[in-house]
Amino acid sequence: MDTERKGYKELSCRDFRQDCDFTVRAASEDELLNRCREHACSVHGKCSDSPGIREKMKSRIKAVV
Repeated sequence: MDTERKGYKELSCRDFRQDCDFTVRAASEDELLNRCREHACSVHGKCSDSPGIREKMKSRIKAVV
């Protein structure tokens, strides 16, 4: 029996004080950031992908099991 748990990364709009219930979980940081950028652009009109924004997003990623 495999007892190892798979961990995920999680980020939500609420982490950025947005009035939006979007939350995403992904196995990798890259996948998580890509999905968050797509959402931010398509829903909130925030399409910038600057290094500063990336670092802000990375700093708020939570690890979940």
